[in-house]
Amino acid sequence: MKFDIWKECPKVPLPSVLLTVVDNRGKTVPTAPSGHKLIATNCVRNENLYPVYEKIRYLSEETYRTWFRAHPEPGDIIFVCKGTPGRVCLVPDPIDFCIAQDMVALRADPKIVYNKYLLAVLRSFQIQEQILSTSVGDVIPHFKKSFFDQIMIPIPNMDIQKSIGDFYYTISEKTELNKKINDNLYAQVKAIFSKNFLDLDFLPDGWKTGNLLDIADYLNGLAMQKYRPKDGETGLPVLKIKELRQGICDASSELCSPSIKSEYIIHDGDIIFSWSGSLLVDIWCGGNCGLNQHLFKVTSNNYDKWFYYLWTAHHLDRFIAVAADKATTMGHIKREELEKVEVIIPSKCDYKRIGALIKPLFDLIISNRIENRKLTALRNTLLPKIMAGEIDVSDIQL
Repeated sequence: MKFDIWKECPKVPLPSVLLTVVDNRGKTVPTAPSGHKLIATNCVRNENLYPVYEKIRYLSEETYRTWFRAHPEPGDIIFVCKGTPGRVCLVPDPIDFCIAQDMVALRADPKIVYNKYLLAVLRSFQIQEQILSTSVGDVIPHFKKSFFDQIMIPIPNMDIQKSIGDFYYTISEKTELNKKINDNLYAQVKAIFSKNFLDLDFLPDGWKTGNLLDIADYLNGLAMQKYRPKDGETGLPVLKIKELRQGICDASSELCSPSIKSEYIIHDGDIIFSWSGSLLVDIWCGGNCGLNQHLFKVTSNNYDKWFYYLWTAHHLDRFIAVAADKATTMGHIKREELEKVEVIIPSKCDYKRIGALIKPLFDLIISNRIENRKLTALRNTLLPKIMAGEIDVSDIQL
């Protein structure tokens, strides 16, 4: 079943396919120390199926019951109106959050449009471009509710809608499941690490203390503007802080020569520590790329990745505090800070015992993240072709 939804079916204004719009904008909601979750626009990202809970606030029970005009329901689509207009996420079942300023919830009319299809279409390049061109505001872009009439949604028959929507949802749901699995795995890893290293009352026989430079090498990246691709070379994406934060390189990433020294080429599973600007440490699973300056590639000839990753992550808050005290426009730490923090190094026998518990979990985290990158790339490659009628969705086995 092939069908070009952009050329071969009618297009209707977005409001005409909705039962209602949940809109609580207009005044600031009073918050509380705890209670019901209140998400903000930063929680809604097109790379996630559902909203994430980052920097959330809370509401009292009374505010939850009396302040809002309405609440989202499972299956609704959250639509960001301000800051990053057009970001959308599906509301999960069960729902455990509220929305207020700068976003609305769209409730699809199931007689007209399949909500999972609507989510996929709203995230398509064509509709995102419509939203971008319609938004106003030079400093903080915003999308007025009156602009919804200008978003034209293609409406094929329901069978085609379900084929497209289910394809998008199935892959997206698999990536969400992998994220939940990884959250659980990492919680186990941290618990094992804490029990064996951080909660010690005394240093066991054969154990010793050291610092981060005793267990790992921290290689600073190159000023990649000096290493652009040469004539005839296929450029390698450059890993900068932006890419590290988002977990992938994209079309806007700079390129460098693939002929740089091999130690500056990053591969899946490498540990990367951003020591300037936004300090963070992560396991890179975004494919091969070149290491830019302001990032450390962390390696060791003597210890496993889990060991030096967890110790670096353990001291990250201290490094962030040190960077915040720098009297510069961009906070950073110096290499000497790596020598000032303590790590506990177990005996070979105990290291092997602890590693037998942590390493399989750590390796599975990496494997799941790599699978998510490949699934996302597959979805983002095939979906436009399915929507354009170049691929028959029924031929795809998931």
